[in-house]
Amino acid sequence: MSPTSLLRTAGWLVCGLYATIPAFWMAVHPFVHRWRRARFKFKLLAPWWMLLWVMAWIVSWPWRNAILYDRPALWIVSFACWAVSITMYSHGGSGLSIDRIIGKHEVEPNATQHLVTTGIYAHVRNPIYFGHICTMLGWSLGTGTIACWSLTAFYVTTLLIMIPQEERELEQRFGAEYRDYTQRVPRLIPKFGK
Repeated sequence: MSPTSLLRTAGWLVCGLYATIPAFWMAVHPFVHRWRRARFKFKLLAPWWMLLWVMAWIVSWPWRNAILYDRPALWIVSFACWAVSITMYSHGGSGLSIDRIIGKHEVEPNATQHLVTTGIYAHVRNPIYFGHICTMLGWSLGTGTIACWSLTAFYVTTLLIMIPQEERELEQRFGAEYRDYTQRVPRLIPKFGK
């Protein structure tokens, strides 16, 4: 397998996994009260997410090597996208515990709750989702494959459906504090400056 083919396969696998994140959360946020009452919630949710990966890979399999273009210079832009995503992940993750990142706070009824509005969260409400977009965009630009671009489009589309569901749930949890936060800080694209 050539290095180019390996990169395209890696991009397809990564984009397939990331593309399922909003669909996974769409099974959680609208039903959070049910999940909080459920036993073995993580034993149910983890296989659900893995099933979504497999479905994304099966659906996109025929186009994993179908090329829209072949421009090696675009890998430079890919690396820039990945630098942004690494920055978003490192700053976005530093304000949250691993339990919050994996969603334990959403489904555990007695988890300690507080709204994080400092650090990167003072500039964007969803830095990790923005990081996902940059990661997928990097793979899509570099590989030029139909599969990566399609999975990225699927991610963005489902993300735009899922985020309002997540925000409704956060508003129920944090009330006026969260509503005020949404008025000051953009949803997805970071805003720096005053």
